[in-house]
Amino acid sequence: MDEDRKRMEEKQELERRFNARDFEFIDRFFIPNISIEEFFKRVAAKEKEFVNICLKRPNLAGINLVGANLTGAKLLSANLSGANLSGANLSYAFLDGANLSGVNLEGANVAEASIVGANLENANFRGTIGLFGHAHGAFYHNTVMPSGRIFVGPDWVEG
Repeated sequence: MDEDRKRMEEKQELERRFNARDFEFIDRFFIPNISIEEFFKRVAAKEKEFVNICLKRPNLAGINLVGANLTGAKLLSANLSGANLSGANLSYAFLDGANLSGVNLEGANVAEASIVGANLENANFRGTIGLFGHAHGAFYHNTVMPSGRIFVGPDWVEG
């Protein structure tokens, strides 16, 4: 089974379990698999491979992860304000509840990433690849959209 199909099935199973209120399963799904200290060591060493990484409410404000591979990353309620994620691969990532204010995602792959309830104020999505899988409740204000158009807002995306 190819990786994209596997990730899509995993995402569908998570949604099914969430709708069934199987919170025990959800808690296991989002168990951190690396310490924040180890993550920062790897970033300092210029490592770029962080596939399926899971951190609990990490403060990554201002971090430079240009071109990083964060496919399937689980960064719920992360503070990524002012971070540089240009050219990064965030496909299938879980960024629900994240603070993405002022983040630079120019040219990043965001296909099927989830940003439910995320703050996208002053974020730059110019030239992003793919579409977010889930974005309801996301807050847009002065957000640069993939086309380069500025979405002035403020507005919360529903549905």
